[in-house]
Amino acid sequence: MSIERKPGGRGRPRDPAKLEAILDAAYDLFLDRGIAATPMDLVAERAGVSKMTVYANFQDKPTLLAAVFDRRRKTMRLPDLPVESHLNLSLDRLAEFGELVVSVVTRPEVVRETRLMAECAADQPRLATVFYTAGRGEILKRVVLFLKGLTERGVLAINDPELAADQLIGAWLGMTELRQSLGVAGPPSSSAIAKRVRYAIDTLVRAWSTDAEPRSADKKYTAAGSGRRPRST
Repeated sequence: MSIERKPGGRGRPRDPAKLEAILDAAYDLFLDRGIAATPMDLVAERAGVSKMTVYANFQDKPTLLAAVFDRRRKTMRLPDLPVESHLNLSLDRLAEFGELVVSVVTRPEVVRETRLMAECAADQPRLATVFYTAGRGEILKRVVLFLKGLTERGVLAINDPELAADQLIGAWLGMTELRQSLGVAGPPSSSAIAKRVRYAIDTLVRAWSTDAEPRSADKKYTAAGSGRRPRST
């Protein structure tokens, strides 16, 4: 996503350190106070620069907000999610991916980011679209491709991978984000995340396994083939 800025004049070149200070200050203030309650002069004060310096880099608050989220988006790197040669290995990769996703999404600052983005979505629809596409949308895309891969290999028989991926990610997160947003719970522990993620994966495999591939005695997934597949209607 490009960041709109005022055309540069013949003045001195912009100081990268000041630019980073502005972005850091804006991010902290947006999360702590909200967008509407954060004036540009307060951003300047927190960053230790003049208000003129802020406006020399960002023409208005929406432009600054876009830059803040664009930088945050670029720091979020999702790992690859390959389909391995054996079903259990593939499920291990999926579990690792899911545990990482949940651990990141439930960080307090990320929960606040999501809430903040939801609050400004009506006024910043383009930014909201980028925020979703680069975040949850990319997560969903990778899980969909993974489930399609297992279905194409014949070890799962999922007739709607996108819906199955959507439900799987929903099961990974459950009510965790809502509890955190309401302040009734903190971030889940790593063990709680692992239990939730692997339980959801086991449930998915129970529902869609074709039993076309033998499984190891790994306790995480030995029960996966014992359930019945949904009957087609």
